[in-house]
Amino acid sequence: MIPTLAFLVVFPTLISLGFWQLDRAEEKRQIETNVNAATYKTPLSLNNSISEDLIAEVYRPATMEGRFDNKRQYLWDNKTHQGRPGYHVLTPFILEGTDTGVMVNRGWVQMLGRRDLVPDTSVEAERITISGVIKNPSNTIQLADRLDQKGADYPHVFQAFEPDVFASELGLEILPVMIELSPDEKYGYVREWKPYFGKIEKHNGYALQWFLMALITLFLFFKLNTKREMR
Repeated sequence: MIPTLAFLVVFPTLISLGFWQLDRAEEKRQIETNVNAATYKTPLSLNNSISEDLIAEVYRPATMEGRFDNKRQYLWDNKTHQGRPGYHVLTPFILEGTDTGVMVNRGWVQMLGRRDLVPDTSVEAERITISGVIKNPSNTIQLADRLDQKGADYPHVFQAFEPDVFASELGLEILPVMIELSPDEKYGYVREWKPYFGKIEKHNGYALQWFLMALITLFLFFKLNTKREMR
């Protein structure tokens, strides 16, 4: 009786876990399709699209005209490259003819060994046109208190991308997205941008494991019952 009850619980659970992993793989496959479609869209001019729903344009190429705020920059903590600790350099970019800025991720720089030493992130502040890709990293996990360094010297180190906090500190309207600076632009550092939507094959592999375990459970159940009937 007990083996039968255990089978009736374990077998459907294993099957449901397998199908859950297949559903996860399909979700990642759809995300990958959407990302690939966005990357082939015509570049969006942020100067003409301030009022649009930019979150819906994630991974779309973008262009913008304006100036970097060289004096007020940010270092995004806990970023690694080839196993080395460092930061991503985020610089406010003021869109020409507006009081609106967008945070531009200029790439990775190495930590200088101590927290009190910061890399030189200076950049030209003249009027330029740059290009990049729209990202929405605002769902990143916050590892420390909210950014609150008013009056402190820049660059400020921060843990989580929060546009409203940047806006409050800078006294500017900050767009809700971030721009990853194109690797072709000269104003950045290490930029090996890759979209992350998970590994589809990983979920397919997990699904196969669950289904195999279900098959083994089914085999053992029938084998056990067959032996009982033969007695």
